[in-house]
Amino acid sequence: MPLERMTAIKVKISDLMSGQWIKKEGMEPSFVVTKNREKVSRARVLATVVGKFISEDGNFGSVTLDDGSDTIRAKCFKDLNLLQPVEIGKLVDLIGKVREYNDEIYIIPEIIRNVDDPNLELLRKLEIMHKIKNLEKQPKDTLIEKLPEGDREDLRKKVLDIIGSSQDGIEYGKLIEASGTPETEVEKVINDLLAEGICYEPTPGKIKKI
Repeated sequence: MPLERMTAIKVKISDLMSGQWIKKEGMEPSFVVTKNREKVSRARVLATVVGKFISEDGNFGSVTLDDGSDTIRAKCFKDLNLLQPVEIGKLVDLIGKVREYNDEIYIIPEIIRNVDDPNLELLRKLEIMHKIKNLEKQPKDTLIEKLPEGDREDLRKKVLDIIGSSQDGIEYGKLIEASGTPETEVEKVINDLLAEGICYEPTPGKIKKI
């Protein structure tokens, strides 16, 4: 049975860059879990080109994209035809596969189109805002999957480091935001830390390391 082509999800660059990378094995695509609990393996971003690089041997090229929320690189290897017409300062609509290497989230572009209508930026922002509102209405467990055991241990260490960096404790909302991880997974780690007596709640809504 042929693999179904993943839908390109319209996202803000900041959602990709702050998301958690989930590595899959075999033919199953890896993806980023965003703070909105979306699983993104193919992304569609509307952004301005703020940088461009082509290697001397012509085997590698990249463009840096900025949509006002963050920046991300789109990389091409060997076949750089997609990047040839791209110009710095131009607004582009890009579709591509999300990848990760050395802790950098980037995109391998499949389609890059120049955009002449600046009104499309406002339209895209409204589309994403509407989508996020709909996602917030859905049960959390239907949007993400449980983290693998190894990733859970990494998240536990990360959460402990964030909590430990604040002498007076940290609010749950700020902890979740700083972790860049879906709320449901952070909550599981927090509950474990409280049950084990490693952390406590000095005030409601705040957690502190003992």
